[in-house]
Amino acid sequence: MKQSVCFLLLFLLISFTSCFKDDCISHQKFVRFDPIYKTANAIRSEFKVGQAQELKNPGKIYVYGHYLLVNEIAEGIHIIDNRNPASPQNVSFITIAGNMDMAVKENVLYADNAIDMLAIDISDVTAPKLLKRLNAVFNRSYGWSANVDNQPILIGYSRTNVTQVLDCNQQGFGQNSFPGGGGVFWFSADVAAQSSIKTPGSSGASGASVGVAGSFSRFGIVDPYLYAIDQSDLHVIYIDDAKNPKEGKSVSVAWNVETLFPYKDKLFIGAQSGMYIMDNKNPEAPTLLSTFSHARACDPVYVEGDIAYITLRNGTRCENFTNELDVVDITNITSPRLIKKYAMSNPHGLSIVEDVLYLCEGDYGFKVFDVKDNNAIDKHQLSHLTSFHAYDVIALDAAHLIVVGENGLLQLDASDPKNIKSISLIPVVKN
Repeated sequence: MKQSVCFLLLFLLISFTSCFKDDCISHQKFVRFDPIYKTANAIRSEFKVGQAQELKNPGKIYVYGHYLLVNEIAEGIHIIDNRNPASPQNVSFITIAGNMDMAVKENVLYADNAIDMLAIDISDVTAPKLLKRLNAVFNRSYGWSANVDNQPILIGYSRTNVTQVLDCNQQGFGQNSFPGGGGVFWFSADVAAQSSIKTPGSSGASGASVGVAGSFSRFGIVDPYLYAIDQSDLHVIYIDDAKNPKEGKSVSVAWNVETLFPYKDKLFIGAQSGMYIMDNKNPEAPTLLSTFSHARACDPVYVEGDIAYITLRNGTRCENFTNELDVVDITNITSPRLIKKYAMSNPHGLSIVEDVLYLCEGDYGFKVFDVKDNNAIDKHQLSHLTSFHAYDVIALDAAHLIVVGENGLLQLDASDPKNIKSISLIPVVKN
């Protein structure tokens, strides 16, 4: 009898241990991001112009005349002829390693080439020509200098889908993200889908000789100056002679600045910690006027009249779980005041025309709101399209929208904001 009891206890102990062990094991899907490094010499030697390519990983968008420029993240820029929006034609592709941003003045395209700034003649969009390179403009806060020819520079990340069997004692068990050493990052597959790991590098512009950027842009033209931000500094570039840009001063702003929106004589800079408002009355050396602090999150800004609209979203890089639209009164520019917060799903880029707000919601699609009453925006949603991923939007006018996302480049007819229709789509082609 005693022996039977011992066997029973041993069986229960083994079973309990086995169950506990099973509970402590998980099959987790991750996306591994491995850093890609190249020397400045290698980066500079790769500039080339070639035939049109398919969209694979589109990022920032820019409109210049009847051309659409689309950034292929960290690889270069697509030039698209949009004279017929129903049938846009992909014209050419400029290979620019580490490219994230662009702006255009008088047929001169300004683009970041990792740490450098390029000026490119696009008067013939089928054969762009490099006019000038400003060496090591960006991220000197990392220790870059003009003499970095053979220094390794981070220009992007490669993605690898991985399924791992982990027990509770291993790094990554139950985690959404964790560093892997050597600059490698691991993100759970669902989080990676809404994350954007950015590399060092470089918004709105208006006027007869310049184009229009999306709300995620880090470049902005206030003629005769081009302003560009990296992760901490605002850089002033003289472009009075468009073909011969000259580097001016750099102004320290804050860490983790992300977007730039010039408006009248002010520069509105979105950062993960808040919105920075800079006085641009002395355009060669803008000065900080005020700061509007918010929860730590990714942060594009759009300004219309005396109101700043700020989207805050979560995601691994954004380090928060906030998803909201903040509406801020900037009538008193030195003391911005929050009017109201609105809960959103995963807000990204935005644009406003004639009291209509166009808002990208990432995987949750695209929303349209009437914003005549900033205290009741949630009560005046006009449309919600859910059939595509929306990252950023440019409203050319009340009837014509350009939207970019993981599905591709979409043009919409918004003449009736309650019944938005598709004009055309240039799809993303996955390898």
